[in-house]
Order: sequence, then C-alpha cells, then structure tokens
Amino acid sequence: MTKNALSITEGSQSTWSQANETANDKPVDIGLIKQSALFGGILGEIAGAILGTVTGALTANLTGILMGFTAGIMLGSLTGLLIGIVVGRIAGDSGGPSIGAFSGMGFGAILGALFGLIIPESLRMSAGTMNTPVLNALTSSRFETVSLFAFLLCILGTLVGVWVSGKNYKP
Repeated sequence: MTKNALSITEGSQSTWSQANETANDKPVDIGLIKQSALFGGILGEIAGAILGTVTGALTANLTGILMGFTAGIMLGSLTGLLIGIVVGRIAGDSGGPSIGAFSGMGFGAILGALFGLIIPESLRMSAGTMNTPVLNALTSSRFETVSLFAFLLCILGTLVGVWVSGKNYKP
C-alpha cells in the first residue's frame, strides 16, 4: 500500500521548533549574537571615528578631518555591527580571541573592498583637488581606493573581532 501526504497518522507527526535547529551540532544562541552585534556596533563606531579622523587628518584641513570623522562613524558602526554578528556566529562562546580576530580580519577586508568599489568616481577624484600628495597617491585609481578601504576595515574588523570574541569567550 502506498502512502501519500493525506494518509499520515497522528502518531507519526512531529512538530518543528526553532530550538531543534543546530549549526555544527551546536545550538544557536540568539542572545549571544544580539549582544555581540550591539557591542560590535559600539566598538566599531568608536574605532571607526578614530580611524576616520586620522585618515581625514591627511588632508591637513578641517573639512577633510570632519568628513573622515563622519565617514568613520558611519562605516565603523555598520562594519562593527556586521562583524559582531559574524563573530558571534562563528566564534560563539568557545571560539576565543584568535577565531574572532581572523573572522573579523577576513570579513572586514571583504566589506572594505565592497565599500571601496561603490565609492563614486566624482568623490574619488575630488580628493585630488586638495593638493595632498598622500591622497593623490591613494585615490589615483579604483584599485588604490579599494585597497585603502579594505586595509582600513580589515584593521577595524580585527579590533572588533578580538574584543567581541574575547568578551564572549567562556573557557
């Protein structure tokens, strides 16, 4: 006798719950990921503000410093939030700081490359009008811009990844 979907008996039915879902035979702790995302966002905002201000200081004028500060806060908070989620998911509470460092480093470089690719050509070329040799060298082509953003967000990702996973680590 063949069975179809309508002939399932009540005894053989089972309910699915989110608690049964596992990743690598380990339950997913949503509270840890939310906590990691919040903490990563705050750390990313602070570290992004510092990196943005230092990068903006290469222009040697107040407008460049303030633009770097603003861009650093925006990119830092978004990057920190995403890296907090990634590190909370990958490292969890047993991964340790080195897992967080490598996860943040890799994901930060990928995010930086993506952000560097979406920088408009007009904004990239306007850096050349400030007559700053360092910015002229870093923004002369799309490759240099992508490399700069990948490097800066790799640094930010490493910092956030180490700190978030170190805070979550339970030996």
